[in-house]
Order: sequence, then C-alpha cells, then structure tokens
Amino acid sequence: MKKHFLIPLNESKLPLFAETIGFNPVQENIGRPNGYPYYHWIQTVSGAGSVIFQHQEFNLPPNNGVLLLPHMAHSYKSEPGEGAPWKTLYITFGGMMAKDILIALGLYQSAFFHWEQEAPLSTFIAEVLKQSDEATDSFSIRASSNVYEFLLLLKKYGKTNKGSLKETSSLVTLYSLIDWMKAELSNPDVGLDEMATFINTSKRHLNSLFQKNFHVTPYAYFVNLRIQQSKKLLLENNSTTIGQIAMAVGFRSASHFVATFRKTVGIPPEKYRHLNGIF
Repeated sequence: MKKHFLIPLNESKLPLFAETIGFNPVQENIGRPNGYPYYHWIQTVSGAGSVIFQHQEFNLPPNNGVLLLPHMAHSYKSEPGEGAPWKTLYITFGGMMAKDILIALGLYQSAFFHWEQEAPLSTFIAEVLKQSDEATDSFSIRASSNVYEFLLLLKKYGKTNKGSLKETSSLVTLYSLIDWMKAELSNPDVGLDEMATFINTSKRHLNSLFQKNFHVTPYAYFVNLRIQQSKKLLLENNSTTIGQIAMAVGFRSASHFVATFRKTVGIPPEKYRHLNGIF
C-alpha cells in the first residue's frame, strides 16, 4: 500500500515541505521526459531496479538511492529476472529554503548514493510512515521536520557513487572552483571574470557548464555561500557588527550586504540574529 502526505495548501510560504512520502511494494515503471516539479528521492528496499538520467543508466540495488533535482528528465524501471518485486521508499519535497539547505549540505546535485546496511537511511522513511499512522499533521510541521532530518542523514551516511557516475573532468573542475570560492568568500574583487580565469575558460562557457551541472549560475552559488557564512557569523558572536560581517563575507558595504541578505533570506540580518535568540 502506498502512503503519502498530501502537499500542504500553503506550500509556497513554507521553508521546507514534504509533497509525498511513501512506500511502494511493487514499483511500476516511470518515464518523465520533463522531470518532476519537486526534489525527488527514491531508494530500493528489496528487489532491484534501474534509473536513467543524463543519458546514463544505473542499477539501484538495496541500500542505494538517487536524488533528482526538479525538472531533471529521468525514468526508472524494475529489473527483470530478479524474482522478488522491486520495493521502494520515496520522498518528494520542496520549499523556499530547500535549495539553500541542499547547497549548504553539499547535496545540490542529481546523484546516486549508497550506504551501509546498518545506517539509519535504510529504515528512516519506513519509520516515518509508521508514525504517520498514529497522528495527524494538519500543518505539515512533522513532515517538514522529517524531510530535514532525512537530508541530514543523507549528508552523514550517504556516499556518492562517483565511479558509477563516470565523473567527467569538467565536473572535477567545477568542484575545484567551488573549493576556491569558499577560500575567497572575503574577497570583494571576486566576480564571474575571476571565476572564469581560475578554471581557464570563458564566462559564457562557465555559466553554461555550471548551470548544466548545478542548475544555478556560478555567481548566484557564490552569493549563496557568502550568505550561508554570514548566517554563521551572525550567530557566533553578538558583538560582531553587521559592517564587520559584511566585510568578512566579501561585501564592500554594509548596505549592500543587508539588501542582499534581505533578498535571499527574506529578513534583514539583525532580525535573523534576534529571531535566533542572539541579542
């Protein structure tokens, strides 16, 4: 039997929400040439299936799962001759902060994961479904917290099958660029020109390559890194001024930092600090 949480009516205002979460005892074949509108996770419980995306097909045995970004074309099917039906667990989710959370956790990419049998990832979704039988969740609060906990578990226990993904040299280059970005957060002179120079390519090619792999522009990703670091600094020491934090994350002025923070997070940095109990 499939079990799922219905998408909440106020999903556009929620930082993170579960659209569906469930178990499929006999996974049917699925083809989505236009992808799925939300982030989509599927893992194998027993039996075996295969998933196709980015023109490559990969087996998905037990203790393996795949995370797909919204609108990523994909399909999956059960593998014939395995005997037992392909049983799966799945989560689809979204929210205003879903992208930021995935970026902060280093999970913002369509990718396969594997983990040890004893890891909590093996049973987490099934346990959530058992709990859902015992209580209602009218405002999807529990479902949202479950999605967040799942992502933390994926970060902690999930290992990317980089070998099976046939990681290309261009992806290796992009990861080196991201490491460089993290080291240059406080440098106000870093822009698209400097990023392109670092990997010895044109700005146009860099934009194309970055968006193809991460579905965001390199500069937008860099700004997100700066804002994430600023959140950490805001909460670490209440004596650090907004101006000092702005300089520490590469903004030339406090006003520019405040405007960017407000646009990205939805509230100014001082209010963010106060809402987190820092005065």
